Amino acid sequence: METTPISLSLKSVRDELDLRPGRLLIDGEWRAWDDQRFDQVHPSTNEVIANFADAGPRGVEQAVAAARRAFDEGPWPKMRAQDRKRMLQPIVERIYAAEKEIAELQTLDNGVPFTFSRHSRLSPTAAADIFDHFLGWIDKINGETYPQFSSASNMQYMTFRDPVGVVAAILPYNGPVMTFAMKVAPALACGCTVVVKPSEYTNLAVLRLAEIIAQSDLPPGVFNVVTGGAETGMALSSHPGIDKVTFTGSPAVGEQITIASVSNMKRLSLELGGKSAALVFPDTESVAATARTLMSLCSTFLSGQVCSTPTRAVVHRSIMDEFLHHAAEQVKQVRFGDPFDPATTSAPIISRRQRERILGYIDIGKREGAELKFGGGTPGGALADGNWIEPALFANVRNDMTIAREEIFGPVLSVIPFETEEEAIRIANDSPFGLAGCVYTASVKRAFRVARAIRSGSIGVNGYASAPNAPMGGVKRSGVGREGGWSTIEAFTELKTINFNLDD
Repeated sequence: METTPISLSLKSVRDELDLRPGRLLIDGEWRAWDDQRFDQVHPSTNEVIANFADAGPRGVEQAVAAARRAFDEGPWPKMRAQDRKRMLQPIVERIYAAEKEIAELQTLDNGVPFTFSRHSRLSPTAAADIFDHFLGWIDKINGETYPQFSSASNMQYMTFRDPVGVVAAILPYNGPVMTFAMKVAPALACGCTVVVKPSEYTNLAVLRLAEIIAQSDLPPGVFNVVTGGAETGMALSSHPGIDKVTFTGSPAVGEQITIASVSNMKRLSLELGGKSAALVFPDTESVAATARTLMSLCSTFLSGQVCSTPTRAVVHRSIMDEFLHHAAEQVKQVRFGDPFDPATTSAPIISRRQRERILGYIDIGKREGAELKFGGGTPGGALADGNWIEPALFANVRNDMTIAREEIFGPVLSVIPFETEEEAIRIANDSPFGLAGCVYTASVKRAFRVARAIRSGSIGVNGYASAPNAPMGGVKRSGVGREGGWSTIEAFTELKTINFNLDD
């Protein structure tokens, strides 16, 4: 693993992008905010990058009132499908046109290497594709008719899908561009009005996307953005004027949102934490490729800061030494440094607080008897001011250890041995989480059998990836509901049944 040999600063990139103080978008107007504000720092250096409005309860009240008015009194929910589609469709091309700038802003937000920010599932072009997918549903959101049930009644039943109402979309820091699209595009497509809150760590790219949305001739109040910290987020998720919350983030915050939703029975889509297991059988096509893949998911890209990352490698004992060898070889390719340098492979940890939390888990792993094979330290020199952690791998992990039970959300892979297929499945399912997972085997029968047996929202066979037209979500503490494809349309609509008495 190598690091940038010179001092690291992102002030020049910040200055080139000519960043302005962040504003709120409420009721179709950009508003300066004289109340409390906060600085956003870059995790690579902890330099101040930009300054933003902390909306707080007052800003949330204004934004929700605008969204409520636009839904209850405005034309948006009742607009013809063709008209709504024509109004939203230009957003796709505008995102494509601004993709390089948005990718730069995302890298300036969370430190994801620019190569990944521009060319991965987190990219602006992927977000444009997500918008394109969901806008295609606008004129296909339909109900059903039902055959008359008995001769005792001459009633005809039919269903319609109405927009769920005012939506609070609360975004995570790790993929602000992609999750913006996954929440905002279907909400608008279904005729909902929206109040978006980005993570307090990552505001730049979201506000640029908001500028693109604001260029459309949406009725005032249909689309709003508030920035701020935990107080702003809780004021939004608990507001009685919100009909639905769609949130991606930690289980702890998801629990708070669930409790806050009870007062008016808000609809919820919660994608929360994960402790996904990758089951590696002796007949995997390539132990080397599998080991490198699983280690790279924890060591490169967002450095394990992805809820679906398989952080438990459940590996058959017969191939354990080979797996550990190739995992160590993969880490030699990791490069820390300037996130705009094409050679940089990995992101820093989002905050100093989170870095200390991860280092605490590494200490716990060692104390509980897991074998730290490599990593777990913090680099000095040019990177000393940033939130960097060297990728760590623990061997001989038991599934009852803390590092196997709790979501670390960092560059730490725990390797757990197994002997039989039944034991591997039992280890995978013995978790409070159930978001994703993988099975690596050359046997189609085993792959099907194991994938069906693992209790998780998604399972990949010999690999894993998400797509906007396929459902994604978790079971147990990993969340509530599904987003992706038609399941998203269901999540942003309410099913209404109308019955007609056809008697003369």
